[in-house]
Amino acid sequence: MLRRNVCLFMLMLLLASSCNVPFISARPASPAQPSPVTQPASTDTLPVPSATVAAETFTPAPATLTPVPPSQTAAPKTKGKAKAATATKLPKTITLKIFLIAMNDNGVSGKLVGCGDSAVAANVEVPYTTGVLRAAMVKLLSVKDQNYGQSGLYNALYQSSLKLSGLALKDGVATIHLTGKVTLGGECDNPRVGSQLEETALQFSTVKKVTIYINNVELTKALSLK
Repeated sequence: MLRRNVCLFMLMLLLASSCNVPFISARPASPAQPSPVTQPASTDTLPVPSATVAAETFTPAPATLTPVPPSQTAAPKTKGKAKAATATKLPKTITLKIFLIAMNDNGVSGKLVGCGDSAVAANVEVPYTTGVLRAAMVKLLSVKDQNYGQSGLYNALYQSSLKLSGLALKDGVATIHLTGKVTLGGECDNPRVGSQLEETALQFSTVKKVTIYINNVELTKALSLK
């Protein structure tokens, strides 16, 4: 029996050497030693990174402005009287000047007029208008008194029946057209009438020169025919 086992063992060795098979001993292997258990690294302390991480830059987003539509509040209704009170009030009348004659004044009270008289201004009130030159001329021609009020000023136009038929103002030159009849009280009334008409127009700063026609005849010629 022993011989038989030895033969079998030798045969196994030959087979193992020819086939490069590691020889496994028939002897039971000793119990394997338990391998040491590697404990996982403690998670209480985090590893410090070797590189420095740049701090994150925070850029706040721009605020979005949403326009709020204005609240529309209906304006309180105002009555006609209230509207009239808020409107700009215009004067009912304005004060202008007409020129008359101070007899024998010799230019003391105003512009010297032929025969030793003076052309003197008198204030008058007329309905409010922006056409002040026209209003002043119409007012002068409407005076029919020989002596104007209590001023003692003489009106050389009191016997005439003249009306304003046309008026133009351009580049400081006023062109005035009169129609009607001229009646004079004497030779000295000629320069008096002319002075009253011209000085009444020249009172305005926009008028630098005056040209007057009576029935389409220049003033000086029209008066010289009387």
